[in-house]
Amino acid sequence: MSVFVSLLVAAVLGALLGLERESAGKAAGLRTHLLVGLGAALATQLSQQVSGFGTIDFADPGRIAAQVVSGIGFIGAGVILQARGSVQGLTTAATLWVAAMIGMAAGVEAYAQAAFVTLVALVALRSLHYLDTFFRRQPHWHHIQVIWTGSAGNIDDILRTITSEGIPDHSLEEAFVEGEESGCSLKLRARKEDIPRVVFALGRSPDIKEVRTL
Repeated sequence: MSVFVSLLVAAVLGALLGLERESAGKAAGLRTHLLVGLGAALATQLSQQVSGFGTIDFADPGRIAAQVVSGIGFIGAGVILQARGSVQGLTTAATLWVAAMIGMAAGVEAYAQAAFVTLVALVALRSLHYLDTFFRRQPHWHHIQVIWTGSAGNIDDILRTITSEGIPDHSLEEAFVEGEESGCSLKLRARKEDIPRVVFALGRSPDIKEVRTL
């Protein structure tokens, strides 16, 4: 009977993490995390049973369970998206991995550890989200590269444009000339949401050929 209890505990704790991710609008939600936790618990149980854990014919009980640790990475990779120079889904991928570990803990009836890790994970996902958002909104250093047609004298116009967009803390890192094109690399200290505005302002000039973040 205890094996079914551990499976149920794994499913419930995994579902709690899934509910948090689903409330945040993530693709991997309640069902995904529930199934990951449940499957990890079952794999851990089978690993013990197949190896003869606790008997004279004892073998390594981690043969099957060990594959859960590495195998969950394939599912995690499926929720990570890369677009426009940013990576999204890393937190959800980590949550899936934690759900698998919670399921493994429940599979060996380590209920106290499973419950504690679930609680810590929920606190990290919910409460620390506001702290993370606060730090993300603080100014950080960013690098952009601007390429234009014409003389290198356009650098002065570019720097004036950046200043007019409310970013006084910036510096010229590098300037180069390639054939009929000139370019420069700039270092700006600004909030992340301010960078697209600067890129758009620079791109409005007819001489500017390309503006990209580095």
